[in-house]
Amino acid sequence: MDKKTFWPYAIVLSIIAIIIACIVTIVIALQNPVEMDNTYMQSYQRVDENITFIKESEARFDEKFGLKFEPNFDGLNGNFKFYITPKSGEISSLSYEILLTRPQTNKENKTLNASWQNNELISQSVSLKEGRWQLHLRLSDKQDTRYYKFDFNAIK
Repeated sequence: MDKKTFWPYAIVLSIIAIIIACIVTIVIALQNPVEMDNTYMQSYQRVDENITFIKESEARFDEKFGLKFEPNFDGLNGNFKFYITPKSGEISSLSYEILLTRPQTNKENKTLNASWQNNELISQSVSLKEGRWQLHLRLSDKQDTRYYKFDFNAIK
């Protein structure tokens, strides 16, 4: 009897398919660079080293101030308003940094200027493309710092 078995060929073909899939995965990963995560507006290595200090500082900041975020847009153009409520701190001592970014890339990052009007921090006017955006805000008095991240979609 001349009976052929195909299972040795199936095993060899499976191994070859796995090797090809690994090569394709590596090629795709090399063509798409990893963007830096900027949730805390610093490198993830620095955040990893100091996360306990950052969380403690944010908790102390929350005891001093409250924040309400309001985007003020007409279509794709407008600005951002932050209403700051003092609990036990003084608003005059606050410094800020505002970063507007797209979550999938750092190519369109914009550092925004803003001005204080009473208890409001109002950003400069910006023009956005449609899609998903993130706004990172760092508020700091001289002792404590708080990081905020707001996600929103820009639509016409």
